[in-house]
Amino acid sequence: MYIGIDCGTQGTKAILWQDGAIIGQGYTAHNTLMTNPGQREQSPESWLDALLSSIELAFKGIEDKKSAIKGIGISGQQHGLVLLDKNDQIIRDALLWCDTRPHQVLAEFKQSNDINFVESIGVQVPVAFTIGKLLWVKQHDPDSFRRIRKILLPHDYLNWALTGRYAIEPGDASGTGWFDTRTKTINEQLLSLIGIEGDVERPEILRSHDVVGTLRPVIANRLGLNKNVIVSAGGGDNMMAAIGTGNVSTGQLTISLGTSGTLFSHCTHQVDSHHFPDLNAFCSSTNGYLPLASTMNVTTANNQILNLINQNISEFDLTLNSSPIGANGLQCMPFFNGARLPNVPNANGAILNITATNFSPENLLRATVEGVTLNLQRGANILREAEVKFDSVCVIGGGANSDSWRQMISDVMNVPLWSPASTEAAAVGGAIQACWAYENMYQATEISTISQDVIEKDKEKSVTPDLRRVEKYQQLAEHYHESVDQYVTQFR
Repeated sequence: MYIGIDCGTQGTKAILWQDGAIIGQGYTAHNTLMTNPGQREQSPESWLDALLSSIELAFKGIEDKKSAIKGIGISGQQHGLVLLDKNDQIIRDALLWCDTRPHQVLAEFKQSNDINFVESIGVQVPVAFTIGKLLWVKQHDPDSFRRIRKILLPHDYLNWALTGRYAIEPGDASGTGWFDTRTKTINEQLLSLIGIEGDVERPEILRSHDVVGTLRPVIANRLGLNKNVIVSAGGGDNMMAAIGTGNVSTGQLTISLGTSGTLFSHCTHQVDSHHFPDLNAFCSSTNGYLPLASTMNVTTANNQILNLINQNISEFDLTLNSSPIGANGLQCMPFFNGARLPNVPNANGAILNITATNFSPENLLRATVEGVTLNLQRGANILREAEVKFDSVCVIGGGANSDSWRQMISDVMNVPLWSPASTEAAAVGGAIQACWAYENMYQATEISTISQDVIEKDKEKSVTPDLRRVEKYQQLAEHYHESVDQYVTQFR
């Protein structure tokens, strides 16, 4: 039996995973500091508290199962910046992936140092990456910057808190902006340009199937677990969701419909992203590569419109289907929190082509969901252009519960679509990776061997594209993407 952890933006989930089934789960919410424009910060200590509380909740009523736990695998929100001082004390709250304040300082850093990140580390570097947050701290909080002795991502921090070992793994590390995705090493030249010198510790670099360590005695005692419980290398939430959906070999695209929308696939080699500024050529947490495209404003955009028209999620499908494809001409640029695909962080949202006859609640929701979906299609097109091959799509996240939205995605992308029986893909990925790490302690094992036996499809959520709708969406998509490209020029 294994524990899978998903430390996300909204909260931390813990699942108890046994032979492919979840037999217990717990959840603890996070608080986010959003006092200033673009600010998104959280307390790392609160993640640890939430992790421990969620594990305890997962065991409620089945405490006798604790002795069967062999390992823990952690999925963490990507790109967040955690800083420790010389006494291993947290210096300041962590800047999250969605904190857009570093946009200007990152642009200035790239220009002043004439940096081509694809040439330096094999991956494009947008504002979400950790390097921008580190530069922002240097400029706006220099006292904290001078105290830095360890730099960690959220899941690295939790691994360290549980085991005492300061280490990283390539999947999550490839989203920092200073990790060379081709050699899977730290680029010291980039750190030096930032001002991170030898007095700042460098972490050990693990392989994805490695064990970070066993639980600190104080943690084991708090949870009532055996002190020999292992903690696997873990990874970023997208990397672990890939594992949790069986996306560990070529041919599959996973789309996560959450606060942000991510689309990713598996490759055995690094994808050349020189000509694709919106492609994140990540490493995977399975010793391979995970080319990924990301867009902001997904379920949050839909929910914002639902709130505006005074409806709730239970009415989503009915209202969506009350408007035809194309929303009677109404268009939505759903960039309510800026845009990441295209990469225009300062963009605002807009409703276009309003007339006296089409400005209705139904058309407004339809236009928004179509805008969100067509932006996801833009990501899929980028992956295809980069020669990433896939012939099926797995959809996860809160949005995957909508029958109508799943069908829309299948029609827009013209591919069959399915969802896993378990809705906790990232946490399941953590548990599967922990199982993989544990078994590799004794015998070499491929993660695909494990995942193919334990990931079950939800047959009721499988859909295939409707060719009549596919044709209509193809026409709509061409016009919509032209409108987006024209609209965002004012914010560049």
